[in-house]
Amino acid sequence: MGELSGKTALVTGGARGIGAAIVRRLAAEGVHVAVNYAARADAADALVEEVAKAGGRAFSVRADVSSLLEIAAMFEACDEHFGPAPNLDILINNAGIGSGGIDASLANETEQHFDRQMAVNVKGPHFVTQVALGRLRDGGRIVNIGSMSGKVGQTFAAGYAMGKRALQSLTFSTALAVAKRGITCNLIAPGAVETDFISSLRARPGWDEATARHTPMGRLGHPEDIAGAVTMLLGKDAGWVTGQVIEASGGLSL
Repeated sequence: MGELSGKTALVTGGARGIGAAIVRRLAAEGVHVAVNYAARADAADALVEEVAKAGGRAFSVRADVSSLLEIAAMFEACDEHFGPAPNLDILINNAGIGSGGIDASLANETEQHFDRQMAVNVKGPHFVTQVALGRLRDGGRIVNIGSMSGKVGQTFAAGYAMGKRALQSLTFSTALAVAKRGITCNLIAPGAVETDFISSLRARPGWDEATARHTPMGRLGHPEDIAGAVTMLLGKDAGWVTGQVIEASGGLSL
């Protein structure tokens, strides 16, 4: 237990993959964590049980972050566990969706999928942050989970990349809005990380090997790599770091 012990956190999309790794890391640091999920109650509840067995504190809360009504209900549920506002120290905007294995290329993207992706990946963190601002304590931390896709062109996922670029812009605007309260807002941009999120890409023969070859550190990332980068931004030593896009990609852009 360190300087984060006793703090509170909300991790959107926290039931699986990178989100779950962040939940585990925060709980191990003594943070009381709200684990948001949209559909996988089983995964969220199993993670909460795992945290409890390890001596940590967590609870699950369902909400589709594309819905303002569900965002409001999510925070009301958090209030029941965390107490009266201001009651939140850390917000991690991690929830997001990709192509789900469909052809979401610039040439073939559908309006329905594009709208859904923007609703979750852009509208979601915008309004989650908006509602969180009244609950965040001064000196709090906001970390958005973006992607290297927000930096490079991707014809095979142009809408996804576009949304991650927008999330960078939200990070800058949020950092300015909360700076005088001593709250920081930064974005972690992962490279290719071994999670179900990119399972359709990893199913292609040779994809893992080719991606590792193009990554200077010679491997795909692990969810724990991203959780570590997030944790780096949460302590007092990072109090002067805000409005930054920090790549956690094994040097992919070098």
